[in-house]
Amino acid sequence: MADPRPQALYNCSQSELYAICTIGWTSYNENQPDFEAFNTLYTALYGTNAQAEVDAALNLPGFQERNEATEVAHIKLVAAHNECLTKWKSLRAYIKSSYPPEVQKPKIESAGYDHYEKAANRNWDETTIMLNAGQHFIDNNTADLTAGGMPATFAASYALATSTFVDLYIQFTDFEQDEQEGTDTKIVANNAIYQKLMRMFEDAQIIYEQNPSKRERFVFKQLKEMISNSGSGTPSPSSQVKISGRVLDEFANPLSGVEVRIYSVNSGPGPDDPVTYTIGDGTYAFSFPTIPEADEVVIEGSLVGYGNASRQLFVEPGQTYTDQDLSMNVNP
Repeated sequence: MADPRPQALYNCSQSELYAICTIGWTSYNENQPDFEAFNTLYTALYGTNAQAEVDAALNLPGFQERNEATEVAHIKLVAAHNECLTKWKSLRAYIKSSYPPEVQKPKIESAGYDHYEKAANRNWDETTIMLNAGQHFIDNNTADLTAGGMPATFAASYALATSTFVDLYIQFTDFEQDEQEGTDTKIVANNAIYQKLMRMFEDAQIIYEQNPSKRERFVFKQLKEMISNSGSGTPSPSSQVKISGRVLDEFANPLSGVEVRIYSVNSGPGPDDPVTYTIGDGTYAFSFPTIPEADEVVIEGSLVGYGNASRQLFVEPGQTYTDQDLSMNVNP
């Protein structure tokens, strides 16, 4: 059985982890002779190397740095996707003007209509299938479509839009995989410095068993509360995740009153998942404390009379994600 992707072992944000590690190893350095008297492996170099490992983990690319290529590719992919939807809808219009009403339905379905709803909701695979079906229809019915008013340049422009979209989709998925690898590398490094710190903290509890004030310098929870003020009951703004976007219909008109729900990919939807409703310009916004480690979430929109829309998003504590738009189609 293949190993699962690494999960964070630390119950805090990454910034808190690095701060706690630095404070912990500073206390170690100040009291290093006591540690070496307990275990000869606890040399001065041991503490120096431990802090170097913390610095190395900190200097691994953070989320925004890892996500830059993916986000840029996504922006280009969305633009290409919108262009392709316009091209396909133009093809549908040419089919309607080229054939009598009684055969339009099977013709439009042959051109990929069954994939349109999911494609309009930014399902990239369904978009690819729809575009390919449309290309096949153009290739097989050029004469009829031309007689029905399709410009001579349309077939070439449709093919170019399709190939541009497919190339960007391949690039986007590659960047997504690179980003996931970078995320896993970061989590593995963070887990290693956390585990090393906790082993030292456990020994410190023995070394300073009779010295409470000294002992508390080596308690993870104590240090976390000290730097994050978590005991106040108010979530630190730096630990919150903010997500916003718009919900639009297939013609890019804003939809108000859409129920937008967000939940973890791993745990699935539940009754207590955050919910918000879009306002007049179609916008929604979430601001909520998240789990300590990175997570993948689903943003899902529903409105009576429309098909549901959803998208997935990888989030990290303390980050802001804008332009997370959803597209909804009227139910047939």
